[in-house]
Amino acid sequence: MRKIAVAVFALFVLAPAAAAGYVPSPQYGAFEIKFGPYRPNVDEEPGIQANLVGDEPGPYESTFGGKDNMFLTTLELDWQFLRVPGVSFGVGGSFGFMQEYARALTVDTGQESSDYTVLNVMPFAVLAVIRVDVFADHLRVPLVPYFKGGFNWYLWWVLGAGETIESGGTMGWQLNPGLAFRLDSFDPMSARTFDNEAGVNHSYIFFEFLIAGVEGFGRDGYMYLSPNNMGSSTFQIGLGVEF
Repeated sequence: MRKIAVAVFALFVLAPAAAAGYVPSPQYGAFEIKFGPYRPNVDEEPGIQANLVGDEPGPYESTFGGKDNMFLTTLELDWQFLRVPGVSFGVGGSFGFMQEYARALTVDTGQESSDYTVLNVMPFAVLAVIRVDVFADHLRVPLVPYFKGGFNWYLWWVLGAGETIESGGTMGWQLNPGLAFRLDSFDPMSARTFDNEAGVNHSYIFFEFLIAGVEGFGRDGYMYLSPNNMGSSTFQIGLGVEF
């Protein structure tokens, strides 16, 4: 009985006292890794459309198929330069990588050869970030809506027979509205220990949309690389930490 009494005393007296004495470490930014499908609208480029007859497929669809998705992996680092109660403001940068490949076609017969045609795309972006922390910080609801927006540049290169046969870059814009779920709520004491030992204030999983126009701002001569999985958008799922 004495052991039970001590345990109850620790749970209801010492634990709240420890929680009340907890002081979070300073918070400066966030790091995220995210994944999602991506199908670019290469064949919608006006110069390509002008040369197509009827329902003739464009070069991207002819080479890679019209319904296959690339797999986009993105890393993002944000700096939160201003924090007011319930909201944080920041700037961030991200880069990612995705790839599509298919067997090359022979010029004379149009049949598949032993070589591959590979399209590599590396998206870069500079973003403004707003996170609404009021629900998680003050209302004990572990949800953090956020919004990101900015400019991007997609570096791309095409490989054929192991050599680069074409390369370039396309500029554009993007918006990333999303919703994060704070994992701290599952085990607050471990989250505080993680903060004290590693300086990680919060960890979370999140879902966000990627709405983008990667078409050189309407100028000619750029490969179109906007996502068209859902209109001009796709989605990403990821893990993140604030520190």
